[in-house]
Amino acid sequence: MSPEEYILKVTQSFYAKARVDILIGYHFWRIQDFDTHIPRIALFWETQLLNRSVKSITPPLDLMGVHIPMNIHKGELARWLILFRKTLEEFSEYPELKDVWLERLVFFEKNFSRFLGF
Repeated sequence: MSPEEYILKVTQSFYAKARVDILIGYHFWRIQDFDTHIPRIALFWETQLLNRSVKSITPPLDLMGVHIPMNIHKGELARWLILFRKTLEEFSEYPELKDVWLERLVFFEKNFSRFLGF
């Protein structure tokens, strides 16, 4: 499995959990095309984890612009992080990449908390 395939599999696995999660699943109802969305998010994570250019994502992602109107609550952000960390623990490939991903999650938690006003 390549690093890109690993990232895609983790992303797919996370979304499979999140979409049906009792606490945060409703946030994913507005996504109409997961066949397009998941590879796009996986590509975003490639930019974060493999130092790829963000220019490769078209149209560009506006993470805060998309998430702020969703009225995400602090507990929902915490649940998102729990599910993502749990998903990462299910995959043993690329432990060094997993460590970087876990570090990025801490970064995103801080930024989302700040932008969402927690």
